[in-house]
Amino acid sequence: MKTLVVILMLVSFSFSSYAQRITQLEETRIAYSPLVLTETDNPDEYRYNVSDSFAVEFTKNPMAFMESYFDISKFIEEVKYKDYDSYLVRFQSSKGFLEANYSKEGVLNRTRQLFKDIALPLAVRNELWRQTEGWSMVKNNYKARGQGKLLDKELYRIKVVKNDKSKIIKIDPKNINEERVAGM
Repeated sequence: MKTLVVILMLVSFSFSSYAQRITQLEETRIAYSPLVLTETDNPDEYRYNVSDSFAVEFTKNPMAFMESYFDISKFIEEVKYKDYDSYLVRFQSSKGFLEANYSKEGVLNRTRQLFKDIALPLAVRNELWRQTEGWSMVKNNYKARGQGKLLDKELYRIKVVKNDKSKIIKIDPKNINEERVAGM
């Protein structure tokens, strides 16, 4: 019995010492992309859906979001076998989209944006308050287009209501002279 206990102890020590061996693992990289490529019926169209957790960042500044999370050179490398003259890439969320047209070399030619029911920038909110004090905003649309990284045209179209009346206010952010604070 004594020998059996000694043998069991030796075996258990050998198993525990074997478990202590260190195994070197290779480095693993994990990356999270807020963009998910979605297939479309048109083989020439590339659409990326923006995940919901990044939707606010996307609607706040779509151009900066695109520059941060989309690499056109990697995209061209992936689709080089199709030999396009230009690339039309669409970034889409539940609030709207940004379309970017790139040249064959990866230079941004033009963009087009359309968003609805988004949080208005401070200057636009203040201008809306100045024009429609006492009215309530029901919905809004934002349209923009541009050449390269610069926006040529921007327009907020905002529907406001008061009692049984409603009206549409159009605000171009470039025509707002100064930022005003509500109530001042």
